[in-house]
Amino acid sequence: MALIEFICPKCGYEAEELVKSDGKYPNCPKCKTPLKQKLSGKCYTSCAGKGGGGCGGNCSCCSGCK
Repeated sequence: MALIEFICPKCGYEAEELVKSDGKYPNCPKCKTPLKQKLSGKCYTSCAGKGGGGCGGNCSCCSGCK
């Protein structure tokens, strides 16, 4: 289970939801549109480069910045 920030692409509703890691996201409680994961911050991986962290742009060594 993961706590993920979501945003509705239709009405702008924002929420945090506890969801399973199966990739199925809930629908917006206001307009019933499928919620999208809200992206914020940086992607940190062990292969992010030598610059002290952050996304190195090499998604072949991780699942990418989703």
